[in-house]
Amino acid sequence: MVRAISIRILAALAVLLLLGQGVALATTSQQPESPSLLAQRVQERYRKVQSLAADYKRASNFVSLGAQSGGRKVTGSGRLVWARPLKLRLEQAAPRQEMIITGGDAAWWVRPQRKQADLYPLSQFTSGLTSLLDALGGLASLEMDYKVGQASVKEAKAAPEGSLLLSLEPRHRRADLKELVLIFAKDDLALRGFVIYNLVGDRTAYSFSNLQINPVTTPQMFAYEPPVDYRVVDHRPIKGSKDPQSK
Repeated sequence: MVRAISIRILAALAVLLLLGQGVALATTSQQPESPSLLAQRVQERYRKVQSLAADYKRASNFVSLGAQSGGRKVTGSGRLVWARPLKLRLEQAAPRQEMIITGGDAAWWVRPQRKQADLYPLSQFTSGLTSLLDALGGLASLEMDYKVGQASVKEAKAAPEGSLLLSLEPRHRRADLKELVLIFAKDDLALRGFVIYNLVGDRTAYSFSNLQINPVTTPQMFAYEPPVDYRVVDHRPIKGSKDPQSK
């Protein structure tokens, strides 16, 4: 999953919502629930959520890497497990095996086909992961960090039937995240997925299936020890050195 997976939130692979001036909602219902009531219901539910697990499909359109041809499209699928506050185990099965594991202040990016494991500071590991963590970890309360608005007609039409959508815009300018669109099931507010836009217009959409709320997790799920025959590259800064350390 190309390095399009990084952080500052998943502090914030649970993702969501709020109250505030100008809160608006996109929904397929003819008489939509008021945004403030929906925000209250979502926040109330996700305050009780400590972990999530789901199968996922990811579709990215990188307009910045081929604007004249309509952008470069990248897809992936696998399974993820998330636990508060910043724990993530994302195992990509297709198009190639890769794994992202965060459990403390660092993130592992593991590529078995290359027999390589890269270790990054959690705060610096590519923009995609930060946005993913933001989406998952912010489900309980977003009012401090986001402005809520109405999702575009395009996103509303692309969402599964019977969905509720909320559009979130960071209150502080970020290169990796311009807009986050959250998609919920109308009947039980289960998280169906989300869409991430960055400042240059790249779009990454995650859709979830087989969602589990509060699955049992263990510390071992969010820890990683590379096999002895793997090349390990440590990208964490070392005092007096700017170069990654290979092992």
